[in-house]
Amino acid sequence: MTAVIRKAVGPIAILSLVCIGVLGTAAGANAQQQPASPGDPAGTAAAQPPAEDPAEPVATPPAEDNRPAATPSIWERKRLTGDWGGVRTELEDRGLKFGLYYNHFYGVNTRGGLDTTNAQRNSATMDLHIFVDFEKMGLIPGGELFVWPKGHFSRNVNRKVGALGEPFDDADGDKSIYIDVLQYEQKMLDNKLRLRVGYLDQQMAFDRNAYANSEDRQFFNTFLDNNNVIVPLKIGLGAVLFVDPVDWLGFTVGASDGDARIFNPGLDTTFHGPATFFGFFQTDFRLKLPSPRGDLPGTYRFGVLYDPGTKETFRDPLGGLAAQVFETGDVGYYVSFDQMVYRENPDDEQGLGAFFRWGTRDGDVNRLEMFWSGGVQYAGLVPQRDQDVVGFGFYSVHSSDRYRREINPDFLREAGYELYYKIQVTPWLTITPDMQYIATPGALQDTDDAFVLGLRARVIF
Repeated sequence: MTAVIRKAVGPIAILSLVCIGVLGTAAGANAQQQPASPGDPAGTAAAQPPAEDPAEPVATPPAEDNRPAATPSIWERKRLTGDWGGVRTELEDRGLKFGLYYNHFYGVNTRGGLDTTNAQRNSATMDLHIFVDFEKMGLIPGGELFVWPKGHFSRNVNRKVGALGEPFDDADGDKSIYIDVLQYEQKMLDNKLRLRVGYLDQQMAFDRNAYANSEDRQFFNTFLDNNNVIVPLKIGLGAVLFVDPVDWLGFTVGASDGDARIFNPGLDTTFHGPATFFGFFQTDFRLKLPSPRGDLPGTYRFGVLYDPGTKETFRDPLGGLAAQVFETGDVGYYVSFDQMVYRENPDDEQGLGAFFRWGTRDGDVNRLEMFWSGGVQYAGLVPQRDQDVVGFGFYSVHSSDRYRREINPDFLREAGYELYYKIQVTPWLTITPDMQYIATPGALQDTDDAFVLGLRARVIF
């Protein structure tokens, strides 16, 4: 299997090197965190950069009134700063689109974990999304550039919890501003073929999920944001090819710099010294199940990851004079399902959706060998609160048998449960209370279970 994947990764790596040299120079830095992404019951978000929140309510005059539609009030507009007197819409019509988001997290470890003394923490991120549509500009048919500058400060509550994953995934430390993503995407053959190159976060292409894929809009916990046995991986220079021959079937193949370093543009690691590339391959099956109230969309993803790194196999440090043993090349497998199971109306997305993830890596060289998670999300559960969303999820991450046998017999399993309710206060403001129960944080059996409360505010400017 490893030999086959190596052969597949080689041509992609060459394509990546040829296409992304110019783009890579502008990427000033990197961060190991999950990008904000929309819920996408149809599964199309797998090939797209982050999108904005649902459209704003539009105030329309009576039919007999021929005057222009009234400007939405501050409580009705899609973004806090509005349309800038029409300038924003004009820019978007000409191919230049902006999205500015502020996310603030407050968390407290109320019991268990490592410590409950002064266990309150705040963190925040500011994200600027810039889209340049070269087709609207009349320059390149099917071409689009996406740039994601980002800044954040973090006082992460996990220092008091001690979990393997972060209870608040977007709490990534202090950094004033850096480029998180810089990518160019070219659409071809009526969008059946898309090539993405640049400074990439591969989580925007692989292991997507409609109901558990955004720490800014859905679950807070890292392990309910992605399959962390498989991703997140190093963000760096790379390329992805999306192939969608028919509506219900898609293939995604990609490669990225295996030696990428955080907050580094990657030119030195990609173009100097030995070239090592992570390789990905994923197959998507997109289904629409019939129901009396409209189709129920779902996407079923099956993927494989090739990690080129050389790692030492786990051995008892007191095991005598046995020589160290290293392995080069590690293969992982994963699945990610999301399926809408109940729909209230055919004209909107209110209803119940479910998700599931599973993944595994080589337990001889990886401390975490297996992961699974699942849960549900309901949009519009409370009457007259159609835009509110409630979600419940759980996860379980398991240690490697060999690591436990050779290194630490007390390192077993961590499990977590999370419940959130996203309140749509206005089209540009959401408030989300959250609670998490984390069993055996850090997978260490002598650590007390933790109970963490959180609150998130999200503002769209």
